[in-house]
Amino acid sequence: MMKKEKRTNDLIIRKRSSIFKMFERFVFLVGLWAITAYIIYVNVCFLLNAYSDTLVSDYLFLNLSYFAYARFALLVLVMVVVMTVFGWLRIKTLKRRADHHEQDKS
Repeated sequence: MMKKEKRTNDLIIRKRSSIFKMFERFVFLVGLWAITAYIIYVNVCFLLNAYSDTLVSDYLFLNLSYFAYARFALLVLVMVVVMTVFGWLRIKTLKRRADHHEQDKS
């Protein structure tokens, strides 16, 4: 007997979310991206020496500094590592479940 090749589609778990949940995620992600874009805008304006009263107050409110850039970069790197490890472990767990499911079927 030939061994059946595994397809990556077998590992995908599909669950349909409700419209409310999708809208909630959409609003949350758009809000996060808007805040991120505004912070980048404020930083670029200050790096280009384009000042205004609003930008200065927002800059002081956000407490931005080069030290904060370093902490933010470190946070991004840590999040990338954590997400990579989590994704790898999740895929490994799903493969293990698929193997057990295949064994239970036969």
